Amino acid sequence: MNAIKITIMILIALISIFVVRKFSFEDIKSFVDSNGHVAALFYILIFTILPVFFFPVIIIVLVGGALFGIWKGSLYTMIGVVLNTPIMYYMGRFLLKDFVRNFVNNHMIEKLSSALYSDNQKVLSLVLFIIRLSPIFSYNVVNYISGITEINFFYYLLTTFAGVIPGVLVFNYFGEAVLNPGSKEFIYSILFLISLVIISAIISKLFLKEEKK
Repeated sequence: MNAIKITIMILIALISIFVVRKFSFEDIKSFVDSNGHVAALFYILIFTILPVFFFPVIIIVLVGGALFGIWKGSLYTMIGVVLNTPIMYYMGRFLLKDFVRNFVNNHMIEKLSSALYSDNQKVLSLVLFIIRLSPIFSYNVVNYISGITEINFFYYLLTTFAGVIPGVLVFNYFGEAVLNPGSKEFIYSILFLISLVIISAIISKLFLKEEKK
């Protein structure tokens, strides 16, 4: 698994270097604007596949915002989420179960890990929703972790969809605004990003405090 992951990451890096050296951002943006449907399908395909190999999802989303804008970028990202999450959920459940379980036991907060082992669908849905809200938690890791829990797949998909929407909107907006760092939109995007981190941190703290009771 590690060898495959490393090989794919190297290939991605080489392709990225080639694209960056061969084409300017304006060339890529022009291609996207001229081939909207093809570019959208390619982006969705990338979002569906790359997270499986722990490629940082935030980078994909920022590129989506830069190329498609906040609304189209968010739409294509959410389609990618719906296609990608089942793949990683079932991989975590059947192919990587022992690895993921060891990760949860060794690297997650005790209160959070104990909640993940609950068989109560409402508790699991709430925990995963809170985790999804926070950009601090890795999207890739959470997908795999969800596979070892007792959460029903429908609830998993629903909580994932609802939980990632704020982050998807904020990071797509930031990806679009970062092209004009002197604009007021760029300042707004930073404020939205900070607000997302603070709000999700507060919600997580309140949940963990409630769990202690």
